[in-house]
Amino acid sequence: MPIQHYPTLGAYLAANRCVSTEYDNEPLELLEGTPPPDLVGTLLRNGNGRFEHQGVVYEHLFDGDGMVARFVFDGQGGVRYRNRYVRTREFVAEEAAGRMLYRSFGTNLPGGLRANFGKMQFKNTANTSLVQHGGHLLALWEGGLPHALDPATLATLGRFDYGGVLRNKFSWLDRRITPEMPFSAHPKVHPTTGVLHNFGTVAGTTHRLVLYEVSPGGQARVAHALPMPAATFAHDFLLTQSGHQIFFLTPVAFDVLRAFSGLTSPAASIRVDRTQGTQVVVVAPDGTVHRLTTDFCFVFHFVNGYQDADGTLVADALLLDDYPDSLSIRAYLKGNLPNDAIQARFTRFRLDLAAGTVARQPLSDYEGELPEINPTRTGQPYRYAWSIGRPPSHPLPLLDHLVKLDVHTGEARTSYQPATLCSEPVIIPRPGATAEDDAYLAYLRFDAATHTTDLLVADAASLTTLARWRLPHNIPLGFHGLWIND
Repeated sequence: MPIQHYPTLGAYLAANRCVSTEYDNEPLELLEGTPPPDLVGTLLRNGNGRFEHQGVVYEHLFDGDGMVARFVFDGQGGVRYRNRYVRTREFVAEEAAGRMLYRSFGTNLPGGLRANFGKMQFKNTANTSLVQHGGHLLALWEGGLPHALDPATLATLGRFDYGGVLRNKFSWLDRRITPEMPFSAHPKVHPTTGVLHNFGTVAGTTHRLVLYEVSPGGQARVAHALPMPAATFAHDFLLTQSGHQIFFLTPVAFDVLRAFSGLTSPAASIRVDRTQGTQVVVVAPDGTVHRLTTDFCFVFHFVNGYQDADGTLVADALLLDDYPDSLSIRAYLKGNLPNDAIQARFTRFRLDLAAGTVARQPLSDYEGELPEINPTRTGQPYRYAWSIGRPPSHPLPLLDHLVKLDVHTGEARTSYQPATLCSEPVIIPRPGATAEDDAYLAYLRFDAATHTTDLLVADAASLTTLARWRLPHNIPLGFHGLWIND
């Protein structure tokens, strides 16, 4: 397909300039608006702090070292900012050596096969998301162990394996292949029980989808280990209030031999078999495993899922028709995109376990990513979703709008300022709120013209900006965040 260079995209990508300074309780300058007095708490965000290291440019969006940003709202209009790189052992070793020592998800070491052959230890970037549960704040990366952080200082407390639960115990050879079992970046906490559910795709002599449960007190166990035919790439899943866990296992899988041998990076080793359908795996509350099939598709992020009144399971997703391979990501980082680049679209799947069928329907013609809902509706019927996105008429292949979607009607409301990019919006319900969209949105916005990054709080119903603060430096927009009430 025709490729076009977008000079404006290069300007936007200036948002990804490397962050070299770490701040401690830096007061942010209020530029406009009146901060809500009932907004008291802490916003945390995780993401890449740099897109190159020691002179080597990373070749994938997922490769930069994790940098956590912390914004403390005092309820009197003030916000204080702190940022810290997660001190993974790989980060510490490379800083001491002054050069790259580890392969990453999408970037091999300079020097070709000679430098990468047999290098089976990959950098844990700890850069994808965060969770606070069971008395621990964890920085997450789906390819390995979480890292525990001090919630006040963001100091790295160390690699966290839940008392050995995340250590591979399947066989001697399995332990050699994957000694530390991955812990996905999208855990879900059951709204009633408080139990955290998560998963990891574990490569080995038998590839496995491993399901974890963590009690509200922080005690973890492996609940299921389901065999997979390939080392499938799965990023997210759904947990319903009824206790069903829903996974989409697309025929998008790592070529473990090519990746581990050093012939390619893991990202470049991924093979896509578009002739195969996507397997939908549902684990029922009683442990029964259902396997259904739908046409080929790929999902990075789900919106929400629940059990309908008739027993049907509803799984709402941002659906891609194809997997964005490493070459496409590399082109994007250089400002080159297909003229007809298609982003993910809001789609509803209805799963009938008794009949073994999967039906799908579009929820909107808007494109989007990084969806969020009111956290009080997790796993339950809901009406609104917020995300970054774009309307179908938008001329740029950029998700540069803030979008509020009504999943009942398909109608969307947007907030857009030219030459800016928004991060994932974090939804903060107002104290005592009863309406689903009676909430605040907190997000970052990069201005391509001035190369500055602002923190914004908006009204979730109207998307109207309520307050805006200027950060002391640009900050890459990153991936995921969370809000912690004081």
